[in-house]
Amino acid sequence: FEVKMQSAQGNGYVSSFFTYHDHWGESNSNNWNLLTNEIDIEMTGNQNSSIQFTTHHPGEPNPWSYGEIINVGFNPHSDFHIYAFEWTPSNIKWFVDGVEVYSQNQDIVDDLIHPQKIMMNLWSAIWEDWVGIWNSSTMPVTSYYDFVKYYEYTPGDGNYGSNNNFTLSWIDYFDMFDNQRWEEATHGFYGNNCQFNPLNVMFHNGKMILIVSDINYILGDVNSDLAIDVVDIIAIIDILLYSNYIINTADYNQDNSIDIVDIVQIISLIL
Repeated sequence: FEVKMQSAQGNGYVSSFFTYHDHWGESNSNNWNLLTNEIDIEMTGNQNSSIQFTTHHPGEPNPWSYGEIINVGFNPHSDFHIYAFEWTPSNIKWFVDGVEVYSQNQDIVDDLIHPQKIMMNLWSAIWEDWVGIWNSSTMPVTSYYDFVKYYEYTPGDGNYGSNNNFTLSWIDYFDMFDNQRWEEATHGFYGNNCQFNPLNVMFHNGKMILIVSDINYILGDVNSDLAIDVVDIIAIIDILLYSNYIINTADYNQDNSIDIVDIVQIISLIL
């Protein structure tokens, strides 16, 4: 599982790329503690030179987790880097820019037996000793995803990864929102100051952009002055021509992309 991304900076924020066993629809979901399977890459916005790699495991009465925060020698919030992990029956290995930086052996990961889906999110955590003290005035913040690649485990018959044991299955370069592959979340969870909302997922200049913001904005009111006017149109034009700084309310028609259609519809609204 491989991603090229740039995480969000600031106390309280967590940017991620991970896999997760979505057990909530299963008939035995009441035993969720025995179904927990998750593999994480997480960047916390209060740490400027480290990344956390974690696995989450089933347990009775509670699930358990194992991982480490690894110094990577650069600020993951200031530029794009490639992160990956390999999941095999015998171990999990994590990589940064093609270099293995951390691993967990079979005695740790042998209970990761359930299928897992690929997920990405940006959120604000309540655990201040982990992420620092969140200040809502720091919104909006963004994390950027340039691509995601998924490789099948094909031992002895691959051309990538450790011992060439993996074969590329698909790539998403995020030129658009692929609703056959991805789903936009509309929920929250314990420990999260945020509520996930499709309004805060954008695609622009070949990047998927996740945004933490106050969503009590008016669509089309790009400058947040509670009025939709020519100033907002100019702001959208500036985003289109020059800027990677994305404002979610610029996507007036909510198609996950800021483009000329948004401008036309706002002009029609004004007229």
